[in-house]
Amino acid sequence: MFRFILILTLLLQFANAENTLLIGNWYASSRSFNNDTEVIEKESLHLYQNKNFNITILVSLKKDLAYVKDLRIEVNGRWENREEMLVLVIQTINVPSAKDIYMISQQSLENLAATFKEKYQNNKLYMNKILKLNENELVTEGQSGRQTHYKR
Repeated sequence: MFRFILILTLLLQFANAENTLLIGNWYASSRSFNNDTEVIEKESLHLYQNKNFNITILVSLKKDLAYVKDLRIEVNGRWENREEMLVLVIQTINVPSAKDIYMISQQSLENLAATFKEKYQNNKLYMNKILKLNENELVTEGQSGRQTHYKR
């Protein structure tokens, strides 16, 4: 019985230590090309001790002379760490603004904003496998198999 309690205590301490490492501000960015359109995404993930989180994503697109710079997507919700999984439950999504727009119609901008908003509205639960976690680096793999490399 003593061994069982000792092992259980050690497992709880390990899980608590992992949560402590997760808490804080994480940053990631990616750049891709799709049909001659350059897409840059900058993501800021904030995991709070009270299990709330917020994600701010800035999306920039450029095709020929037309561009959208820093379309802002804000996502809020609750997070949990379960057996090497970072689970995010989406509660609110907001697409308030873009920093700069050139040669893009209002309708195109609204369609773009709706596309990103819909991505989070259609899937309120994100389960990300934690592949690597230390003080300065977090690597997760989403349900689609896409890896995200965060830095502090």
